[in-house]
Amino acid sequence: MNESFQPPAVPQRRRSHGVTTNENEIVVRYRPLAELEKWMAQRAEDRSNKKTIFVGIVVVGFLFFMAPVLLFIMQCLVDWTAASAAGAGAAGAAAAAKACHDNMMFLLYYVLGAAGIGIAGGAYCQSLPTHLQLTSSGVKLLWRHRFLTRDGDVVKWKDIHNISLELPPRKNSPLDHIVRFNSVGKPLRLRLGAIPSSEERAKILQGIEQFAPLLQRDAEVVEALELPPDHSYTELWLSALSGPPKRERLKPLEDKARLRDNRYTVHKALGVGGQGTAYLATDHHDGDESVVLKEFILPVYVDVNVRRQSLERFEKEARILKQLDNNQVVKLIDFFVEDHRGYLVLEHIDGLSLRDLVHRDGVFRENQVRELAVQMCTIQEYLHTLTPPVVHRDFTPDNLILRKDGTLKLVDFNVAQQTESTATGTVVGKHAYLPPEQFRGQPTTQSDIYAMGASIFYILTGEDPDPISVLHPRENNNSVSIDLDLIVAKATAIELKDRYQTATDVKNALIAAGVPTETAAID
Repeated sequence: MNESFQPPAVPQRRRSHGVTTNENEIVVRYRPLAELEKWMAQRAEDRSNKKTIFVGIVVVGFLFFMAPVLLFIMQCLVDWTAASAAGAGAAGAAAAAKACHDNMMFLLYYVLGAAGIGIAGGAYCQSLPTHLQLTSSGVKLLWRHRFLTRDGDVVKWKDIHNISLELPPRKNSPLDHIVRFNSVGKPLRLRLGAIPSSEERAKILQGIEQFAPLLQRDAEVVEALELPPDHSYTELWLSALSGPPKRERLKPLEDKARLRDNRYTVHKALGVGGQGTAYLATDHHDGDESVVLKEFILPVYVDVNVRRQSLERFEKEARILKQLDNNQVVKLIDFFVEDHRGYLVLEHIDGLSLRDLVHRDGVFRENQVRELAVQMCTIQEYLHTLTPPVVHRDFTPDNLILRKDGTLKLVDFNVAQQTESTATGTVVGKHAYLPPEQFRGQPTTQSDIYAMGASIFYILTGEDPDPISVLHPRENNNSVSIDLDLIVAKATAIELKDRYQTATDVKNALIAAGVPTETAAID
């Protein structure tokens, strides 16, 4: 196996979206037509709708332009025929000419009216601001369009007497709230839904505290603008539940589909699971780095409590991953909800799962297995010593990815849980790798040790273990040493008292038995 692989250098991060934060100014995006922009962008990028869009354009173009022309021609023929029948000679010709002139003027007015509507619509879009700027002088709106670049009037801090929050009549979504900068002149009104992300709303609050720390603001304003705990559960709730229960995309994402205001571009599907699909994508916010989008399908036409529970499960995995910071655990980059689907943005790991490697190359040599087993112990040591400890509950060959440089990484925390609660949970995980206490819905950190022993059994034998069994890989592969066979057997003991108590105990047993220095790097 190749041990000379060097992981590619990570590109430098770069600023995007025109968002600026420094000691002199804070600029965030402001999109009054954010919902319309997203709706149009989704249809423009969804390949499954291309024919529908094309047919729609043709039909609309015909109705607005070709139909009046055809009607004009037909009406001219009718009028000419009627005029000719009414009287021959000069009088009939004059009547026909007048009828054609009237129809031509009608067509001209129609075309001018349609053009006027288009020009008015374009002018309206150009009249909308694109950014909000906060400086030491005050706050103002900016216009950064292709054909129009200008700054609005500054609302000076000294002229603002307070900042309040209001909900317009007949509105009920939290994103419809208006932040009012109440000043001696006309107040500056900002709709929360026009500020694309919770991070940018938090930047506005940062600017207020940085440039006008003594300015009075209502508690509701601070609550609406500040970044929620655990990144953005409130943001997820608003995005998923405040919109209409209608999914814009009914099929899996296509190649070149864009998400999160064009930050992510999808390239291909990596795999399909029961809850959604994993995609390979590019993160344009992070130097065009490759990432994995893990998709969760959120239910739409169900009771709101069911939608809430589904969203909470998605948020739970995001919250657990967010607190993890270890080179052998998959890194969470971002998470968001769009089109009633939740997305975890994860680092792209250049490697294969242990199951895929066994399928491709056969079982591992024992010296490689011992080295991998030590890495498994290191991963579990990290998770189990957190406060509270994290129990993965699905520690299997499918979720252990071996990079080309020999580093083993753990993925898929969908069923992981923090063991601060003593409540009985549900049975999750692959049955062949579950100990009896996990079948009873009472997993502990020792449950992951059982799954680790079962995973070692698999990469030694190429076979999934029998459920709830003390495993002896030597019975299936007589080349396995007695000491490693005994370590796997103790790791998979049925009773907790007979099983290794911690991952450190397993690692010490492996070291005592002699761990080789050869790494398990893959070709």
